[in-house]
Amino acid sequence: MLIISYIIILIVLIEFFLLLNIKFLQSKIPWIITEKDEYPSFKKDKIKNFLKKTHDPLLGWNWKPNTKHEEKVNNKSNNIFFGKLGERKTTLLKNKSFKFASFGDSFVFCRYVKNNQTWQNYLSKSSKSNGLNFGVGNYGLDQIYLKYSSTNIPKNIKTVYIGFVPETLSRCLSSWKHYQEFNNIYAFKPKFNLKNKKLILRNNPIQSMKDFDRIEKLINELKKSEFFYEEKFLKYKLSFPYLISFMKNIKHNYNLIFFSFLKILNINQNKIYDFIINTNCKKNDYYFTKKNNTDLIYKLLLSIDRISKKKNHKLVFLIFPQKYDLSIKNKAYQKFFLRIKNKFNVIDFTEIFQKDDVKKLYLEGKYGGHLTSYGNKVVAQTILKKRLIN
Repeated sequence: MLIISYIIILIVLIEFFLLLNIKFLQSKIPWIITEKDEYPSFKKDKIKNFLKKTHDPLLGWNWKPNTKHEEKVNNKSNNIFFGKLGERKTTLLKNKSFKFASFGDSFVFCRYVKNNQTWQNYLSKSSKSNGLNFGVGNYGLDQIYLKYSSTNIPKNIKTVYIGFVPETLSRCLSSWKHYQEFNNIYAFKPKFNLKNKKLILRNNPIQSMKDFDRIEKLINELKKSEFFYEEKFLKYKLSFPYLISFMKNIKHNYNLIFFSFLKILNINQNKIYDFIINTNCKKNDYYFTKKNNTDLIYKLLLSIDRISKKKNHKLVFLIFPQKYDLSIKNKAYQKFFLRIKNKFNVIDFTEIFQKDDVKKLYLEGKYGGHLTSYGNKVVAQTILKKRLIN
C-alpha cells in the first residue's frame, strides 16, 4: 500500500508540474495548445484591425491597395508599399513596359528582403523589363488561383509566374489556419473540395464583422469538415490529465517543451522554429503520397492553366522548397511535380538549391527559412537560363 501511495503522490506531483509548465509556456509560445484553444478569444479591437488591414471576403486575407507594411529583420525596419492593384511596389525601370506578373505565397512576395532584393527585381534588371509582384504570405494554391483569376493586370503582360512552397498542399486542405498553424486564429480562407473530378468552392467562412458574432457556431461547423482538426489539433492538444496527453506524443511534446524553454531563456532560439517547420514539412510531404490530395493540386494547376490560356499568358509554375524540405529523403512532392512536368512549364528548385550553399540561400529559422537576396538571385538566374520569360 505504501508503494501505491508513493506512486499516486508522484503522479500527482508530475501532473501539477506539467500543469504549471504548460500554462506558463502557453503564455509565451503559440505552438502549445490546450482545451481553451478549442474556442479562442477574438478581441474586438483585433477583429476591427484585421478587417481593416488584411481581410478579404473572397481570398481570406490580401494586401490592401495603396497601403504600407513594416517588417522587422534583425531589429531593422523594412518598409514595403503596395500599389493601386495591391502589388508590392518596387523601383521601375524607366521607359520599359511591364512584361511579367507573379502570383503566389511568401516566396513570391519575398519576405524579409528589401524591395531591390526580390527575385522579380533581379529578373526585371536582367530582362530589361518591369514586373508585378502579387505574392501574399501563407497563401495556398487555392487562394493563388482565385487571386490570379480575379486580378486585372496590364494587357501587355505576356508571362505569369505562379510560385509556392510544397506546403501549399496542407494549406489547400484547410479553411481555418488555427487547426494547422496553432493560434493563427484570424486566418480563415476559402478552399476547394474535389467531387466527381470537379472543383467545388467552399467560400471563406468570414465574410464580415457579423460572422464573428456567431463565431462559436461557425467553429462547431468547421470541426466537422476541417481535415486538420482531428489530424493535428486534437492529436497535439494537451488536456487533463496532462501526463496521459503528454505521453501520447511523448517525443514531439518533449522536444516542443524543451525547445520552448531554450527560446524563453534566449538559448539557441532557432531550435523551436527549426523543429516546428521541419515537422510540418515532413508531414506535408507524406500528404503527397495520397492520391486524393495530389488530384486536388493537379486540378488546381489545370484550372490556373486554363485561365492563362484565356488571358493569353505564358504560364510558369515555380516550386520553392523550404530549407527543411531539402533534408527529406525520397521527396513525394518532388516525384509529383516530376510526373506532371510534361503538362506544364515547371521549375522545381529542389535540385537547383540542393547543389548550392543552403546557408547562403536561406534566412535563419526565426524568419521561416525564406530566401536571402542571394537565393532570390538564383531564382531569377534560373528563369533566365531556362528562357521562361517573353
